[in-house]
Amino acid sequence: FENRQHESPSVFRKMTASKENADDLKFNIGDSVNGFKLVKKIDEGGFGQVFKVTKDNETFYAMKLESSFQEGGSAIKLEINVLNGLPRDSVFPGFVAAGRKPRYHYLVLELLGDNLKTLKSKSPNPDVWTDGTWSRVGIQCFYAIKKMHEAGFVHRDIKPNNFAIGINTSSELRSRRIFLFDFGLARRFIHKIPGGSKKNSKSAPKKSSGPAKLKASPSRSKVKKAPSKMVQVNTNTKSAPQVQAPAVATGPKRLVAPKARVARESRECASISREELPEEEEYAFRLPRPHTDFRGTPQYASPNAHLLKELGRHDDIWSLMYMIAEFFNELPWSNNEEIPTEEMKDQSTILRLFHDDKNPDRLTSAMRHQLEEIDKNLKEMNYYSFPNYELVYKFLKDSMDKAKVVWDTPFDWEIGPQSPIDATTKSKNLKKKNFEWENPRDFFGQNRWGKLKVPILSPCVSKKPPNAQKQKLGKNQKSDFTRGQMSREDSAADTEDDKKAQSTQKSLKKETSVIDNKKTPTSVHKSLKEEVTAVDKNASAMKSVMKEPDVVESKKSNKAPK
Repeated sequence: FENRQHESPSVFRKMTASKENADDLKFNIGDSVNGFKLVKKIDEGGFGQVFKVTKDNETFYAMKLESSFQEGGSAIKLEINVLNGLPRDSVFPGFVAAGRKPRYHYLVLELLGDNLKTLKSKSPNPDVWTDGTWSRVGIQCFYAIKKMHEAGFVHRDIKPNNFAIGINTSSELRSRRIFLFDFGLARRFIHKIPGGSKKNSKSAPKKSSGPAKLKASPSRSKVKKAPSKMVQVNTNTKSAPQVQAPAVATGPKRLVAPKARVARESRECASISREELPEEEEYAFRLPRPHTDFRGTPQYASPNAHLLKELGRHDDIWSLMYMIAEFFNELPWSNNEEIPTEEMKDQSTILRLFHDDKNPDRLTSAMRHQLEEIDKNLKEMNYYSFPNYELVYKFLKDSMDKAKVVWDTPFDWEIGPQSPIDATTKSKNLKKKNFEWENPRDFFGQNRWGKLKVPILSPCVSKKPPNAQKQKLGKNQKSDFTRGQMSREDSAADTEDDKKAQSTQKSLKKETSVIDNKKTPTSVHKSLKEEVTAVDKNASAMKSVMKEPDVVESKKSNKAPK
């Protein structure tokens, strides 16, 4: 902000006013926002504020509030974009409502319970989780990450604070389900090709290009029109929130983001999530940018994040392995201020992080080999690579089996007086679903985007960019200072960097085609032969020059050799 004072006075005054308006935006307990009463403050940071809210004092939700004067744009718009593309009633918080007011944006989601960091502090041993707990927690978190990758997104901020258990309802057990949330740093790694659907329009049936429509609750045949411009939810029930859309003359209203650009991106993501498999002609990998800002939390960020590279699916898995290892081991860079975090990560293999001197029998020889393979695969992958999900799942499942636990075995935080399980769970046998992560079959082996063509340029992960600058952040500090630019930089489907990357790809293709057209195999052979002949001539000339001094000396000539 201070570095942009060279802007024109009018622009600088506008930026200063925006910053002041953002700082002045405050909400208090008891205030009403679009019909939701603020009950309790859950969190606050550079992104805004999060409150526990209600409409009827019976059903509660989580509301995120953000200033409309946020420098660089709104992160809530990006979250709406991501939520539109993720599967509903899964391992992500349910969407309730969203909207924009003159001074702020708001987003209402399903209320979740404690996050993993808090749950660990409430366990009998707050420093170490047992193998039976961290292995099952790791499988659920890994499942959520894979689900997000199937929808075409990378999270880019995997850490214990962004996973939380659900809250039980009167009819469903949700406190043993782990949800992934906070998509403020997420980014799509695939995009829909403009006009790509026209190629298959003759042979394939027409598909709706609009956003995913939120179906009304089956218990009500008619829905009254909501006063807000955004989708509302029926709050007259104590069960989990069921999303419903206001009725209009042409059918259910679509879930849209505050602006048209985000609505367009939402349509693309929603259409992707509805299809079983993408058409190769309709979708393509989003090209990586040559340089990005730091994304994530330094404690758990992958080595590529410190190198300021575009993050891919394998980077989320890298962060997950750091997170799981910390459940029972202290990460080497946690309390080290002398050596930079990125250098410590380069020196620490995944096997080293999971090795425990206090419990050397934790890992079998087969599990050690699995960790070595995981570490090798992560280092060999790039932005386009399909990670070996099956190998990671195999390691976590073997750890679970070695601990001799089943999915119904209590977690560490469910044991003792500090257990967060409410009286509803202890007094009633709530309905428990059979979740896919308990018996995934071939889920982790499926590659939804396997048919997409990989561009010519494949970014490497081994070399550090010459202009990469070290970002001095705290061990657990999140790069909130980049969040403003992030929503504008990462959300757009066709950013300037994407266009530059696309033009580079085209120029490379043209150069390759020119070379192929001008040089036939025969001509290439001739040119190589001429080059070899020239090299031989130069070599013989060099030998003659090297011998000249000896010849001159033998003839006792006073002339110096040329």
